[in-house]
Amino acid sequence: PGPPNSSRKQAMSSYSHGAVYNPVGAAKQIKEPGPCCPRVYISPPHYIQGPSVIESLGRYCSQILYAKKVGILIPEFLNGLYADVIGKSMAEAGVEGKTEMFGGIPSRQEIARVAAAWKSEGIDAVVAVGGGSCADCGKGVAFDLKIHTVVVSTQSATDAPCSALSIIYTAEGAYEGGQVYPQSPNVVVVDTNIVANAPRRSLISGFGDALSTYYEARTCWENPKALTMCEARPTATGFAIGEKSAQMLYDNAEASLKAVDAKTPDEALEMVVEANTLLSGIGFESGGLAASHAVAQALSWVHSVHDNHLHGEMVSFGLLTMLCMEDTMGLPGRKEEMQKVGEFLQRVGLPITWEQVHFDASNQADWDTFIKVALQQWFCHNEPFPVTADVIKAAFTRADEFGRSIKDKHGDAPYQAIHKKK
Repeated sequence: PGPPNSSRKQAMSSYSHGAVYNPVGAAKQIKEPGPCCPRVYISPPHYIQGPSVIESLGRYCSQILYAKKVGILIPEFLNGLYADVIGKSMAEAGVEGKTEMFGGIPSRQEIARVAAAWKSEGIDAVVAVGGGSCADCGKGVAFDLKIHTVVVSTQSATDAPCSALSIIYTAEGAYEGGQVYPQSPNVVVVDTNIVANAPRRSLISGFGDALSTYYEARTCWENPKALTMCEARPTATGFAIGEKSAQMLYDNAEASLKAVDAKTPDEALEMVVEANTLLSGIGFESGGLAASHAVAQALSWVHSVHDNHLHGEMVSFGLLTMLCMEDTMGLPGRKEEMQKVGEFLQRVGLPITWEQVHFDASNQADWDTFIKVALQQWFCHNEPFPVTADVIKAAFTRADEFGRSIKDKHGDAPYQAIHKKK
């Protein structure tokens, strides 16, 4: 977000991709390409992945960003594990570090607290070490202070590390909304030794998020009225990266789980971590989202789902729902893709039925919340047909029926292994 210690002032909530790239079209009730709407591609300039790369973190900060002093944002439990290796790396590179413990929720209050602690320290970059919530908070702090962002991801559960986006919550932990930034993180570091030792479920959740990237990007690519998360038209590059993400998962996902079981990275794990983190991160922003993520976002408002599932697990059922919806509406090839996607999700243990995603279809209040929130997601309307409450309910119901047919045929042992059901 600009050069270190830039004097430019801007309130956190004032930036909008749409206002920059597509001011007329993005301002409409249903967003669409306006006059002279461009194709836009954004991504981190530096992505560094591999075993033990955290040991070189200081060198990356010093030689890529010319940083002399950094603010390290990290959860307390991770600080206990990695403070020594990070401190040694910074000292060897001649970089001073000021550490703040991440409070656990990326709220505006937490962002303001950390920014205030570092405001007069003269730091050149924020280094956020942890999962998606810590990264989201770090991006917000860096934007407020107008300094560089370094994200050190300790798991591969979502594509959040590479995005110019934070999901903001209230101080109490309720979803508030998304906050976009003018630039992607300057440096993203993923140590695959750490990922190999992270919970197996977190990697599998990342599969659900990253697999959907291709199918949603294709919907946006094929629909000339659709917009990416930059509120602009997609580039062929963004679409191709999303497609590559799915292919890398189909080729490597199941094999990569052996590396996690052995707690040792191998080539298959390297491939899926790159797909989950880099390719999906670029693909969803520069390729676009559609009904799959709208369904996932709506599911997160249903307490029984939110309390039992990670983001990528909700996306996996969202993807099945989107493919059912598009098949019903006559889009070609979706029926065959439903089978391929559904069987993949079953094999890795992602939810494919209402029961598995903890959705209680007998609860009318949950239905009402789910459909209302899904329709409120602007990218839900990137589909090339009108998306209504009836369309969503029918597709969501068909996805459960289809998922149950796959479960009946292949069983649910992979899902039960993750959720430790008897």
